[in-house]
Amino acid sequence: MYSLNRLKYDVMIIFFLLLMVIFMGYFFYQVFPKNKLNFSFFNNKEKTDIYIINSNTNNDYFLDIGILDNYKDNIIKLQNKFLTANIKSKIINIEDIKNIPENSIIILPDIISISKKEFNIIKQFLANGGNIIFNYHFGYMDNNKLVKAKRIEEITKLKYIKEGISKKNSPFLVPKVLSPFILSSTKAHRIDSALYGGDIIPVFRSSKIPDFVYTNWAITSTLMDLDTNKLLDFYEDGAVWHGKYMKGNWLYFNFPLYVLLDLNNNDFNFILNNIINYFKNPITVSIYPYIDYKKAVFISEDTEYEYPYGLNFATLANKYDINVTMFCVAKLAEEYPEITKKESKFSNVEIGSHSYSHTKIVGTTLEKYKQETIGSKQILEKIINKKIYGFRPPREEIDKTMINLLIKGGYKYVMEKEKPYLLPKEEYKGIVTIPRHGTDDYLYLVQLDWDKTKILKRIIYETDFLTKINTIYTLSVHTHLLSYKSNIAIEKAYFDYLKTKKDIMPLKGMDLIKRYYWKKNIHISTAFYNNKAVININNKNKISIKNLKIRIYTPDIKIKSIVTEIVNSKIKIIKKTKEYMDVEISEINPLSNIAIFVYY
Repeated sequence: MYSLNRLKYDVMIIFFLLLMVIFMGYFFYQVFPKNKLNFSFFNNKEKTDIYIINSNTNNDYFLDIGILDNYKDNIIKLQNKFLTANIKSKIINIEDIKNIPENSIIILPDIISISKKEFNIIKQFLANGGNIIFNYHFGYMDNNKLVKAKRIEEITKLKYIKEGISKKNSPFLVPKVLSPFILSSTKAHRIDSALYGGDIIPVFRSSKIPDFVYTNWAITSTLMDLDTNKLLDFYEDGAVWHGKYMKGNWLYFNFPLYVLLDLNNNDFNFILNNIINYFKNPITVSIYPYIDYKKAVFISEDTEYEYPYGLNFATLANKYDINVTMFCVAKLAEEYPEITKKESKFSNVEIGSHSYSHTKIVGTTLEKYKQETIGSKQILEKIINKKIYGFRPPREEIDKTMINLLIKGGYKYVMEKEKPYLLPKEEYKGIVTIPRHGTDDYLYLVQLDWDKTKILKRIIYETDFLTKINTIYTLSVHTHLLSYKSNIAIEKAYFDYLKTKKDIMPLKGMDLIKRYYWKKNIHISTAFYNNKAVININNKNKISIKNLKIRIYTPDIKIKSIVTEIVNSKIKIIKKTKEYMDVEISEINPLSNIAIFVYY
């Protein structure tokens, strides 16, 4: 039978546990912040409101020119796009902005005509710490008066140049890789920005690198200015920018809403969620695109016809301490084994395969495929007594059969033709592709009539253009073209140029591939408390990662201090601006975590 003493004992235990719960609750209430914690590493699907702004002034303007129904259809499409990203949107009138939280995000899609009163409401919202996304010909009309880009200039400080980009330019959008909206992701790629009819995009000049730029299909230059028949200056080639207006943040894109709506859902969701995180969180963190470098070039030679001239290329690279990769034809390496051995002994030269015979492979027999891939690797490895990891197919032709044999043979990477993505990527599971972004030297023979001055100028232009947006630049030369006899003077002049660019790192093929996998196995997450952010870096690699560099974006805060919990890991601030801080972490141990505390 249940005794009275036992009952008293159980009541006391329950009472004691209740006191403990109350005490612990009080303790955590005092120690931890009262605001809601944001654990971004949980990747939760919490709804985030975006307010779609309706302007009656704009509606009246669209009604007058006969496009109101089309505009309303696009707003419905925009709401549906938000749903794909699990974003809850709500349409409100401009006048109701004063009723939403000060740090909300509003989007003003294709708002071309607004009154002064409406514009002042938007500016006040920004001044109070709001976040706005706006685009195209925002505020070009003040009721029925044309004021052009004055409102855009007032908010962004961009300098309006002219209406200058249309479908005649064949524009493509390319993002800056190291940005708060791309975060050095291998998802970054060229996007088709097809314009309709006679739509013309405004051209602005900016003082800083845009978040997206326009480019040609090959991703080697800015767009052509059809008025002057010259390439647009890089700082006049922007498509997307972001910045601050008083306490608020803005993001402006100069193309119509339908271009945004044409994005596939994966791109839309990825970019939109990064924009939201940047607007909503005190900090946003991005790893450097190449782990310890933010800019990189890949210089390679197809060592084939006039094979002995490859030694000149290797010797020059060694003299300048420039890392290069030489894709050698194995049959020719057999003819010149001493030259090949000598090239391979330079510490900054990597040898790869350019097939066995430099003849057509795709569509031939399986025996031919094997000889050109696995066979060429075995021959080169025997000559130089080193492992071969890179393959460059003749004529840049590749298919699934070749890929399977390359993986089976132990190759780690391949460099083939031009690609839409901007960084090395595992396009085929088991092997990484280095995308070619740079004019092949054969085209210089055709397009520039082998003018050495023009060729050098173009190589430097492409290097500058692509590294500004952190895209890998690839210079691909041949023994019988740019490395041949006196032509090598162009390479020498280019190496002279690179030695003046301390922030651009030439990397060998395997240097790039190692960094690809290292970055793939490093996961960064953030949590926020009162005046403190915790950056958690999880190194899933089986080796230590040294000199890892990250960029911490700080749109709304000033960092007071930054420390780490790990004693043997040192943190060094290598650059600090109003918008971000670049930090170097000396070492992260294998299969370990490191927490960085950011106080602001």
